[in-house]
Amino acid sequence: MAGLLYEELTLFGICFALGIALAFAYDVIRIFRLLVPHADIVVDLEDLLFWLVTAWMVFGTLFKYNQGALRGYAFIGMFAGVIIYALTLSRLIMYIVKKMVPYWKKCFAWVFKPFKRMVRFFRKELKNAQDEVKIALKGR
Repeated sequence: MAGLLYEELTLFGICFALGIALAFAYDVIRIFRLLVPHADIVVDLEDLLFWLVTAWMVFGTLFKYNQGALRGYAFIGMFAGVIIYALTLSRLIMYIVKKMVPYWKKCFAWVFKPFKRMVRFFRKELKNAQDEVKIALKGR
């Protein structure tokens, strides 16, 4: 009996930790979205990918630690992990990140400025070449 209880508590703890890890992973996605603006369709695709990976991890964990049996306390553990993380660390992390994002954007802008100039230069040159080809084709 004690062995069974130990296994159930272990699964609960693992699922609790998994809930925290998944909530943290979603915070990483949220931080990425703050740094890099996304179109709505890209956000939807990111969310779909996140939930597919989440489902894979949840059922992989249940399969490894509980022979694939669905147990309510495992889902309660994951839910508790997500909620506790969201109410504590997530708020702190996102508060700090939102304060730092403008500085990070300035830093990224400075790092990528030469590349932006190169892209602008090549885009202009390609546009000029395209115009010349159009003129040449019209003359045929």
